[in-house]
Amino acid sequence: PLFVYDLALVRERITALRAAMPVGLRIHYAMKANPLPQLVQAVAQWVDGLDVASGGEMEIARNAHAHVSFAGPGKRDRELEAAIRNGVTLNLESEGEGERALRIGETLGITPRLAVRVNPDFDLKGSGMRMGGGAKPFGIDAERVPALVRTLLAAGADWRGFHIFA
Repeated sequence: PLFVYDLALVRERITALRAAMPVGLRIHYAMKANPLPQLVQAVAQWVDGLDVASGGEMEIARNAHAHVSFAGPGKRDRELEAAIRNGVTLNLESEGEGERALRIGETLGITPRLAVRVNPDFDLKGSGMRMGGGAKPFGIDAERVPALVRTLLAAGADWRGFHIFA
């Protein structure tokens, strides 16, 4: 197989997307789409950040010197530690993950950058993907979010906001 990437076309598409979106909207590249290091290095120059879903992707993103956010269930303590050490925003998938991140940050003496991934209680119609609207493996059910956010703020976390995939 041969894969050919036209970086001028990639940049043109990102530029067109940015022009179509409201001013101030931040565009992130989801590395799970294609984590090829050379592509990530190029794309990182044209977007506002990189979204990763694993420790391996996080390492590639770190080398791209970009803002990085980390979403996905099942993060291991070593991945949380690496994220906190490198200033990565963690999109928390559970209260337990939040507790672990706070504990690791305290041990390291580093304030973790935390956001909460919300599992919304509504479902969008007409979309093939279903990531909200009831029990799902991704995110925290909407009714449990306020208590978690209060806990994170009280603990002094660097609050980054919400991650919602609907």
